[in-house]
Amino acid sequence: MKDQFPLRLPNGMRDRIKEAAEKNLRTMNSEIIYQLSQAYGASTETKKADVPA
Repeated sequence: MKDQFPLRLPNGMRDRIKEAAEKNLRTMNSEIIYQLSQAYGASTETKKADVPA
């Protein structure tokens, strides 16, 4: 089971995360994990979502 963590974001940040996730073809959750991994050097990687043709 993966850890769950309730998170309160500053106004506007959710929209910025959503935009980045869409641009990178990720879910918002995957985008957050990816960005945290970049900041903290974690070995967890996320893939871009499969996009139907």
